[in-house]
Amino acid sequence: MNQTYNPILESLSLKRLRASAPRGPVMGTAIVLERAHGEPVVVTAGQRIPDAHTGNYTLLHRVDVANRGIGCTFTTPSADASFPFTVTVTCGCQVTDPVATVRDGIRDMADALRSWLVGQIRPISMRYDALHPADAEVAISSALQRAYSPDGVRLSGFAVTVTTQDVAEIVTAHRELRVLEMKREGMRPVAHGGREEMLAHVMATTGGDPTPILDREQEERENNTKASLLALSALMNSEKVEEFNASRITDKVMGEFFPGAEPLFGGKRPGIRDRIGSKRKAIEAGDATAIEAEVVPGKPADAAPPEPAEPSRPAPADARNDGPNDDGPKPARPSRVRGVLRREDA
Repeated sequence: MNQTYNPILESLSLKRLRASAPRGPVMGTAIVLERAHGEPVVVTAGQRIPDAHTGNYTLLHRVDVANRGIGCTFTTPSADASFPFTVTVTCGCQVTDPVATVRDGIRDMADALRSWLVGQIRPISMRYDALHPADAEVAISSALQRAYSPDGVRLSGFAVTVTTQDVAEIVTAHRELRVLEMKREGMRPVAHGGREEMLAHVMATTGGDPTPILDREQEERENNTKASLLALSALMNSEKVEEFNASRITDKVMGEFFPGAEPLFGGKRPGIRDRIGSKRKAIEAGDATAIEAEVVPGKPADAAPPEPAEPSRPAPADARNDGPNDDGPKPARPSRVRGVLRREDA
């Protein structure tokens, strides 16, 4: 884009003696009169040309001093030199010094201001990434609004457009990554929410049908069960497993597959410490029947308790032998452990 205008509308040579005076400037124009000696004379709209017939003027320049729109497009580097920016700037331009315009011979105003615009924009565009042209656009517009206009003109109303060259593939890849990031952010609450969130997500995507996740859970349970049975079969068929270990393994497996069921082989048998502990509690509570009902090792559990022995009668005085070497039978006394009578041998 290149929008421009020629600020010098007309240039005429003047004779020393003129029969008719030059036409004065109209609104939006100014006249610059060059003299053979001395400074040029500037005449603006509404003023009369001094010494119009006899003035020592050699050239007359009619200059456009109205506010005109200009625009130009150029390339500036971005933060990545491989992908430059294409910058288009449009603004209003008004000549404030017609003498300088005539002196510099400006015929293309946009081309005359290009170098100034590039000098203002280039240091700013180099700070921004090629994938963020909008940020560069805002920064360039703000900088131009604050900048001082070049000599001889007044610039206003800047509009800036920034695009990146040759980044179609990069923009496409960036767009795909952005979409992927949005999907990942949307799925993160589902991943952290547990089974209920996952079930709700599946039902939302399948029109309220929870079958997919339920089928997967059932399949996982079946696979775990199959793996456990294979491991158990290999372990039970091993010759290194002792009988009591096999029993414990069986009870453990039954508890896993049938929770709350009774043990297959009666469970764990109480040890001697458990039996002594139960009897001690019974003794402390004064329950003699519980002590007598205790199962004696080597006898069936439903056997009747033994008959209490008759109390022994004291032997005659002549049959007693209280000597230290008495080897005769001694009277039976009840056991403190099991509550049954037993005899003590010498």
